Amino acid sequence: MKLYPSKSVIFFVVLFNFLFISLVSAQSVKGLWYGVGQVSKYGDNNNYLSELKLKQTGKKVTGEFNYFFRRSEIKSKISGTYDAKTRTLFLNTSPVLNFQAKNENGADCPMKGVFTLKVSRIESTLSGQFVASSDYKLTCPDITVKFTKGINEQPLPTDTTPEVEIVTVPPAAPKKQIDPNEKLVAALNSRAFDASPVIDVDADSLKVTLYDNGEVDNDTISLFYNRKLVAAKKMLSDQPLTFMLPVDTTVNEIAMYAENLGKLPPNTALAVIYAGDKRYELGMTSTFIKNATIRFRRKQKTSDPKNIN
Repeated sequence: MKLYPSKSVIFFVVLFNFLFISLVSAQSVKGLWYGVGQVSKYGDNNNYLSELKLKQTGKKVTGEFNYFFRRSEIKSKISGTYDAKTRTLFLNTSPVLNFQAKNENGADCPMKGVFTLKVSRIESTLSGQFVASSDYKLTCPDITVKFTKGINEQPLPTDTTPEVEIVTVPPAAPKKQIDPNEKLVAALNSRAFDASPVIDVDADSLKVTLYDNGEVDNDTISLFYNRKLVAAKKMLSDQPLTFMLPVDTTVNEIAMYAENLGKLPPNTALAVIYAGDKRYELGMTSTFIKNATIRFRRKQKTSDPKNIN
């Protein structure tokens, strides 16, 4: 007589395998991770557009920590350990460019990393900080980063949908088409805005000319005025992009949205702006996190008391 496992036994075997696979997945930090490092110091500081490439063998972790700083791409080898019980990634001390450095030849900060892994059906993240050694605490503030695992490497959700009877339903009404301009405005508002000062002018219009600031590297932008689209997906070059914009007595905002970061991140432009007889040359820098802005306001005209009857 053959003995067959009961349904309850089969259920618990399947459940055990599912939990085991989930646990193994949760205990791994290998893969590609992306984030933006924010300096833990008051003021407007440069960010670190960062990438982690991690390999894991047991507790041992090796790989690369790559980041863009100003216009420089920095690559460094890293190593460390991963504690599966606490889901904590420890990265050994390695050099990180100081937040006040002018270029890639600036001073380095010896910094170690401590990050916590969180896995959900939506995304996997490594959140934590790079922290300087005790001798460098005064000159090297902490860098806080939330890394998100690359989209193609996110764990797939388990399909637990029960079988259902197929029912024929009438076709749904066609969805309303979304205006492409509305999509761009929504994308603009999803990013932060530079808190630029307001420039008071006597003119009632602005002539705005944009160039790529530095080497022409395929920087592509969309330009907005008072959160309304002026030009979509224009590439910056050494040839001018020129716009005429009205200006009134409220705060008027020119915003530059980065469609890409070009070959040399971040996305930078030189704005030459004429307001009456005044000329302004202003740099604009946009990333996938923040929009560059320039703000103008027309001065209130005051009446001349000599002309009062």
